[in-house]
Amino acid sequence: MEEGRSDSVYSSGEEDQFAKQSLARLRNSARWREQAQYISFEPALLMLCFAMSISEIVLANHIILQTCIVEGFDNSDCQLLNMDSNSSQRAIIETKVQPIAANVTMVIVIIKSVLPALSALLLGAWSDRYGRKPTMLIASGGVLCSFLLLTMLTFLSMRVTVTPWYYTAAYLPFSLLGGMTVITAAAFSYLSDVTNEQTRTMRMGFMEASMMTGALLGFLSSSYILEWLNVPATFLIATVLIVLAIVYVILCTEDSIILSNDNSTKEKLRDLLSCERVRELSGTFFMRRSGYVREILWAIVLLTGLTELAGGNGGVFYMFTRRKFGWDLKQYSYFQFTDILIIILGNVVGIPILKQLLHCSDTTVAIVSIASYIIDSMIMGFATSGWMLYLAVSITVLKGTDGAALMTICSTILPTGDMAKFFSMALSLTAVVPLISAPLFTFVYDSTIQSAPEIFNFVAAGFFGVGLLLMFVITNLIRRFYQPELLL
Repeated sequence: MEEGRSDSVYSSGEEDQFAKQSLARLRNSARWREQAQYISFEPALLMLCFAMSISEIVLANHIILQTCIVEGFDNSDCQLLNMDSNSSQRAIIETKVQPIAANVTMVIVIIKSVLPALSALLLGAWSDRYGRKPTMLIASGGVLCSFLLLTMLTFLSMRVTVTPWYYTAAYLPFSLLGGMTVITAAAFSYLSDVTNEQTRTMRMGFMEASMMTGALLGFLSSSYILEWLNVPATFLIATVLIVLAIVYVILCTEDSIILSNDNSTKEKLRDLLSCERVRELSGTFFMRRSGYVREILWAIVLLTGLTELAGGNGGVFYMFTRRKFGWDLKQYSYFQFTDILIIILGNVVGIPILKQLLHCSDTTVAIVSIASYIIDSMIMGFATSGWMLYLAVSITVLKGTDGAALMTICSTILPTGDMAKFFSMALSLTAVVPLISAPLFTFVYDSTIQSAPEIFNFVAAGFFGVGLLLMFVITNLIRRFYQPELLL
C-alpha cells in the first residue's frame, strides 16, 4: 500500500510539508476535528441542493411561459399552459412554444454540465494545495451570482417581457467557477482528509444522503412554494438559502489543509491558472504508479460513468409508467419520493450495517450496490403492475451505496495531495454523461414504444451488468496489491 502511495506529482519535500501541516492541524484544531467526526459540510450541501431543487422545475415552467409571451401570445392564453386543459388553443400554443423552450433548457443543461467539467479540473488541483474551504467558497460564490441574476430576471419579467435566452447567460458564473461539481469534490476531499478508513465510507454515505435529502425536500415543496408565492419569490428563497450555506461554511467549518502564509491571495488566485496546476492534474491521471493505481482509478471513473449512464433513463421512465400502468403525475411523484427515500435509508442505515455489523469491505459494498441496480432494472422490466415497481425499490435498498464505497477506495490508494484532483475529474466526467444517456434512452424507448416499451429497463440492466464485471476486475487488482480491509 505504501509503495502505491510513493509515486506522487509532488516532491518528497512537499509531501513532508503536507504531512507536517496535517499533524499541526490535528494538534491545533482538535475541536474542529472532533466536530468533523459527526458533521462537516452536510448542512451547507443540504441547503444548496434544496435551493437548486426548488428552482429547477419552477424555472423550466417559467421558461415555457416566457417563451409563450415572447412568441406573441396573450398572457391569458399562455396561462392555459398551467391548466389541466385539453383545449385546441392550448395544443396550438404548445406546438409552437415547446420546441423553443426545449432548446433553451437544453442549452442550460449543456452550460451546467460541460463548462464546470473544464473549470473543476483546475480548481481541483488548486484545492489540493490551498484548501477545501476556499475552493468550496469560490464555487459557491459562482452559484450565488447565478441565482442573484436569475432572481433579478424573474422580478424583471413581472414588468417587462424578458427573452428566455437571458436565463442561459445567468448560469455562466455557476459554470465558470465549477458549480456543484467543485463543491461536491471539495466536500468529499475534506472527508478524505478528516476521516479514517473505518469511518470514511459511512461519512461519505451520510454526505450523499444529505444531498439527496435536500433535493428530495426541494422536489416536494417546489409546487407548494410556487402556489403560495410566485416565481421571483421562489428564486429569492433559493438565493437566501445559498447565502446561508456560504455563511455556514465560513463560520462553522475549519479547513483540513493549512494554507501557506508565503503566498498572497492574489498569488494564490493567479496560481489557479498556472502551468504547474495543469502538470499536477495530468500527473494524477496519466503518470504510471506502482500497484496499478492508475489503472484502478480509471476503471473506477469508467464504472462511475457506466452506472450514471445506466441510471439516466428518468426522462422516459415517466412516459413508461403512463403507458404501461396508466399513472398520472401525482402517482409518479409518490413513486419517485419512495425511491429516493429508500436510497437515503440505504446510505444512512445500510452502509453502517454492512461496515460495522457485517464488517464488509468497500469492494463488497460496491458489488452489492451494483447487483441491486441490476435486480431493480430487471424487476421493472418484467413488471406487469405498478406495485411491482415499489417491490423493486423496496428489495434493492442498497443500490445507492456504491458511490461512497468507490470514493473511499480511491481515497485509500491515492496520496492526500491528489484527492480533490481525482474527485473533480471523476465528477466532471459523470456530469456530462446525461448528454449521452438522455438521447440514448429516448431513442430506445421511441423505437420500442409500440411493441415493448419496457425494453429500456433491460438496456439499463445490461449497462449495470458491464459495470459489475468491471467491479470484479477492480476487486482483483486491489486484492493483488492492497490491504485486506479493501477486499472481499
